[in-house]
Amino acid sequence: MSTFADTEPPPSLLTLPTDISLHILAYLSLHDLYHLRLVSKRIHSFIEAHEESIYHQAAVYHHFVQPQTSLEDAAEANDSWLGGVRDWKELCRRWLTLERNWDGRGFVREGGFRPGEDTVINFVIDEEQRTAISLSRKSGLVVRAHEDGRLLWALSSQYVATTRCDMSNGFLVLMAKHSGLEIWRRATDVRSTVLRRRGQIVYTPVVAPSAAAIRDFQVQAGALAPVATDSDRGHFVPHAYIDTSRDVGPVRLFRVSYPLLAYTGFAQTTDVDVTLVDVTSGETIWRAAIGSGRVLGMPPRFAFPSIQDRIGMDIDLTREHLSVCLYTVVVIVRIPEWCTSEDSSVVPPTTDPGPPDMLVLGDVDTPAARQTSAHLLMLSAADRTEPAPVAIHGVSLPALVIARGRDVLERFDIVPPSPAVQRANMHALIPTSGPRAQPGFMCARFSPDGKHLVAATGFGLLYFAWDFARVEKGALFSELTEYLLIDEPLRDIAWEADIRRLAVRTAWEDVFIVTINSSYHNSRTTDNHDSPTPRLTIAHDATAYRLLDFSNHELVGWARGQGVPFNGMQMTRTALWVVWDVALLAHAVAKREARAVGERHTDPAPVADIGGDEAVSGIGSVCFVEFTPGL
Repeated sequence: MSTFADTEPPPSLLTLPTDISLHILAYLSLHDLYHLRLVSKRIHSFIEAHEESIYHQAAVYHHFVQPQTSLEDAAEANDSWLGGVRDWKELCRRWLTLERNWDGRGFVREGGFRPGEDTVINFVIDEEQRTAISLSRKSGLVVRAHEDGRLLWALSSQYVATTRCDMSNGFLVLMAKHSGLEIWRRATDVRSTVLRRRGQIVYTPVVAPSAAAIRDFQVQAGALAPVATDSDRGHFVPHAYIDTSRDVGPVRLFRVSYPLLAYTGFAQTTDVDVTLVDVTSGETIWRAAIGSGRVLGMPPRFAFPSIQDRIGMDIDLTREHLSVCLYTVVVIVRIPEWCTSEDSSVVPPTTDPGPPDMLVLGDVDTPAARQTSAHLLMLSAADRTEPAPVAIHGVSLPALVIARGRDVLERFDIVPPSPAVQRANMHALIPTSGPRAQPGFMCARFSPDGKHLVAATGFGLLYFAWDFARVEKGALFSELTEYLLIDEPLRDIAWEADIRRLAVRTAWEDVFIVTINSSYHNSRTTDNHDSPTPRLTIAHDATAYRLLDFSNHELVGWARGQGVPFNGMQMTRTALWVVWDVALLAHAVAKREARAVGERHTDPAPVADIGGDEAVSGIGSVCFVEFTPGL
């Protein structure tokens, strides 16, 4: 017996040739496709019959992939969360779920490793091996597994200088106690990966007669390191040693971005000298004198800081650029091509090219005047529909909670200053005598694609320098920089994985996630769909989220007062990692659960017992906010 659905005329969409129908569907979002399936059984069957083509088109529509990208390449490029994807429909589902979680419209997972004897000073997340590498004064360098926190490998605190570590492409760099830098390499890469640099195989370790040959104390430390014996996961072997005693002395700042390692020391006379080393060979390949080159990007009345004002705060680098963050300015210089080229025929020039041009991001206005022209954070009153259930999962980690996004992410809209404020003559408030207030830059980071830079100041300002290479063609930084006022002193930035998202940490222990071009993956985006990257601006369609469970103003400054502030922050595509007190996190979770059931949580926040043996608060460990629930 036939039904009406069998005898009704086919929808006009299905009267067209199949290729034309599929072309029309390419202009529909996932939201539209979902509702279109409900129109009739015939359309539902048509979509099911052509799912691979339709959802591939949807992935392109939402900027998940480029048109020429294969499913295999897309999954391999994001293996940590797209691993095992077998069709385009599943890829779209996972990507959309991840974006909803980041935007506070889904779920997040919070947790952390059990605290040790003292606060973690610095850490690195190895996504490939799913490990956390942390430094602390009493525990030294420790490598733990993500899933259960078990110890995989370690170097004792008597051996390692517990100040900072960094890693890129399997090369782990840490400060040595012998006035130098140690380079270690993942054991699994040494044993199973053939790495080539400039056409030559990279061998580990570097041996004599190279000046970067490993030292005996590295070999001894590696032999004595406690290890998990079931596999090489999380293990490292000594690769090279950079002796800095003859050039800069003790290292002040360093940063590694394969294949380069940049460092600067305390022994500076006039310019800030930055040394670049090839991390594979340990050879010094370039030295940049920051302060001697031609100044670009600032108006003629700008004066480059004097020697006493060139206080190094931070450095960062990509394959093409190096940034040196001074308290007064941020200087960007272009790295010579031969430093990173894989072509062995590209060699250094035979004559000295002189100091490099300096792209100088500074300010001729005072911080107070700049704050009046900056964009602001305004608490959002937007009504967002949220999933209802909250699931708590007990595992070996001290706190692992899955919560609704709206409960842990406080949303702010980024809005321009009012016209009245912009018209106010703040320059009249600038004193005509006495020392001029400096911008107070604390750190600066390149975007993941290396084309943009963001700098944070102690006056709560973020400087977004979009497409800064335009300065080399004559543009001024004032023409391409946007400003955002967080209204708290800033001290750290993480911008590693997603060009649209970065994290900012304040001196008040608040963490903000800033999302640029929020609707880039949405169906209602007004961006050009043919563009492979989003248009970056905070002037419209930008939001910020404060992590509520990683904020406690009552204990602001306690850890810093003990000489161990909560430092360290890293952002991956699926998570944000920070150093935080697990006891405070558990307290915040308990308060939220009590509110959910209508009870009043009266237990006080854990307070540091400075004189006793049961001190909990103020001991920071590696914690995380994951945005993977539902994937």
